[in-house]
Amino acid sequence: LDAYGPCTFTSLGDVSMTNTFEDKVVIVTGGTSGIGFGLCEELLKRGSVVHVIGSRQSSVEKAQETLGKYPKVRFAAVDVRDNAAVEKMVSDCVARDGRLDYLFNNAGISQNYPYELVTPELWKDMVDINLWGVVFGINAALNVMRRQGSGHIINTSSVAALLFSPFQPVYVATKCAVAGLSNSLRYEYEPRNIFFTVVYPGNVATPIFKGNIPPDSISVEDAVKAILDGVEKKELSIIFPKLYAEYVEMAKDPAFLDAMMKKHVSEKVELFRNELAYQYEEKV
Repeated sequence: LDAYGPCTFTSLGDVSMTNTFEDKVVIVTGGTSGIGFGLCEELLKRGSVVHVIGSRQSSVEKAQETLGKYPKVRFAAVDVRDNAAVEKMVSDCVARDGRLDYLFNNAGISQNYPYELVTPELWKDMVDINLWGVVFGINAALNVMRRQGSGHIINTSSVAALLFSPFQPVYVATKCAVAGLSNSLRYEYEPRNIFFTVVYPGNVATPIFKGNIPPDSISVEDAVKAILDGVEKKELSIIFPKLYAEYVEMAKDPAFLDAMMKKHVSEKVELFRNELAYQYEEKV
């Protein structure tokens, strides 16, 4: 994908465990569920020192039940909307473990319903968590990585930001911002041995779907393997599942993208009409 820089399309069966992450110090926000939890567990298995960050103490305690057996794990509840809290997260990490090699800015929330149901409060929550949370993490991590002369920051965007998925405009806006910020910083900081990677997940079987897992979803385990393989190669962009990477490539043709999005809209409108929670009504 020339437009998105060096990119891995995931060959899920080819990812093998290496010692790249052994003894590296890692922070994972959104680390108590879904892809974030999977990343924490796999990195711990590979010998990393992992700071598992959740937004609530209850979620941190639940993750601790499973991950507490690993000697190199640390836990903290951090509100990524709070700049001071994020700065403390990073400073606590460095105070305890001496450095920060990888930051995974993975915390985020989603939105998937008609725009007329979007409120200013949703806009604020989405921007505060999906964008400001990433910005605060980047700023705090760069303060450390500049001093130590190395580091790698991995920011989670979404395939929706590459295909501009309808009925997700607020989510798409924040995830496009994350991708643009990361791409710009990549070229600014690469000469200083600090790397940026953008992860563009498609459908992954996580709690974000609240039990309604799409049939084309891949497992968290496969998603984690794809991410770590791409990070190890210092790829700028990581897109998965492979089907979605192919869609993004084909969407370079405006006619294909137009047809795909129109089909998507018609399917979603029908879904919303049949879903009482949305009370969807086309407005003239």
